[in-house]
Amino acid sequence: MEEFISAIDIGTTKICALIAGVTHDSLGNLALRVLGEGTSVSQGIRRGVVVNVSEAIACIGEAVNKCETDAGQHMTSAYVGIAGSHINTLNSKGVSPVDARQGVTSADMQRALEGARAIALPQSKEVIHTIAREWIVDGQNNVQQPLGMSAFRLEVDAHIVTGSSTAISNITQCVRAHDVEIDELVLEPLAANEAVLRPEERRMGVAVVDIGGGTTGIAIYDEGDVLYSSILPVGAGHITNDLAIGLRTSIDIAEKIKLKYIKAPAGKLSATEKVRIEELEGEDVVVPRKELAKIVGARLEEIMHMVQKELTKVGKAGMLPGGIVLTGGGAKMSGIDV
Repeated sequence: MEEFISAIDIGTTKICALIAGVTHDSLGNLALRVLGEGTSVSQGIRRGVVVNVSEAIACIGEAVNKCETDAGQHMTSAYVGIAGSHINTLNSKGVSPVDARQGVTSADMQRALEGARAIALPQSKEVIHTIAREWIVDGQNNVQQPLGMSAFRLEVDAHIVTGSSTAISNITQCVRAHDVEIDELVLEPLAANEAVLRPEERRMGVAVVDIGGGTTGIAIYDEGDVLYSSILPVGAGHITNDLAIGLRTSIDIAEKIKLKYIKAPAGKLSATEKVRIEELEGEDVVVPRKELAKIVGARLEEIMHMVQKELTKVGKAGMLPGGIVLTGGGAKMSGIDV
């Protein structure tokens, strides 16, 4: 009997839902087969946080219904992406004694993780993820998998992701309104890493920068493990807003202009080069391409400066052999990687 897995990505500009069938190949390896997907315009969400429950419920419902129709399968539970400026992260250590006669068990590992998770938090915050960065067995560092090893003492250095209890509760309420239970909340840049990074990149050291509509997520990896993650309160939607203001047009038209006409950073463009924008007010309008690039470039520089500050905070600015991998809707802009 085929099993099913579902996911919902609740973004500031759009909501995506997906249902996949879970199968195993002849070697027993896990394989996923996409059965259906659905998207909707996001309303009631700002910078990854619910600001209007009824609007958010309606938009999530639209995406889920489209997905269910496409898949011919009801969505009963889902992994749900979470972001927002309310997200905070820190690293913490936990310890567990080990019965040397049995070696390290899964229960020992769980106790160590629970110890790392037992941090003092304000009432308004709760833990979303506890991710093992490094296991230490009787003082031996950099153990990747301690299960079954002989030991007396097990330690873990864990990456803790916390979020606002109110924000989490509101997201949960909006999803459950459609009789969909939440399997797990997943920090979006950590989920993006699974899609875009290779294991060797994580071992070398690399950063994923996930440019969404209202926020930009960062996940930094070193020696195969997550070193740091954060959410910045600015995204590609802010670039669209800047264009709408600069060109005195609507958000929808500004979004089309951003994807169609933005080609390169302003410094690499000729001051005389112009572009004819058919979308503006139903008439052909000629605008210097450099002016468009300046509007976009100012906000992009702000985002990248904030990313640089996060890298500097953990001592990884200019120290990642794998570089930076851009993903998310904002990464579609031509010239963003220049």
